[in-house]
Amino acid sequence: MDAVSFHFESHGGLGEVRGLARSDEDGLELQFTARDAMFGLVKTAPKSLRVPLEALSSVHYRAGFLWLMPSIEIRVNDARVLDGLPEAEGGRIVLRLRFSDRRDGRAFVSELDMMRSHYRIALLDARLDRLASLTPGREPRATQAIGKPDATRQQPPQSEG
Repeated sequence: MDAVSFHFESHGGLGEVRGLARSDEDGLELQFTARDAMFGLVKTAPKSLRVPLEALSSVHYRAGFLWLMPSIEIRVNDARVLDGLPEAEGGRIVLRLRFSDRRDGRAFVSELDMMRSHYRIALLDARLDRLASLTPGREPRATQAIGKPDATRQQPPQSEG
């Protein structure tokens, strides 16, 4: 699932934010508009906010009270990333979903969390390779295919008998 629509109250219930959360290989993009909750007459121009994968701390799907109020909770490691988004406090924002979008929301969170995990693994691999190249007498490990034994690893001697 590449995108899911969201909404949440803002300005103490006097405003409402509606938008679309999209994921791609670079991270998360939140496209949204804000309007007054009373009459819906005052509306802001559409805005877009980009949250890179390295800034995402966690993404969780919450079913809500009696599974009727699904939401997505996003936490970032730098609060400045969420500047410009109403109701974002302390590097955390909760995006409410319609009940009919709960399956899409769960799939969206799963996909985004998997992308975040792959990004972190690639980052750790790069750091390990860099550290291995700095260690004297060690070569960076060669990438091997799954199921094939590593030729650089020494096999223990076979005992006779």
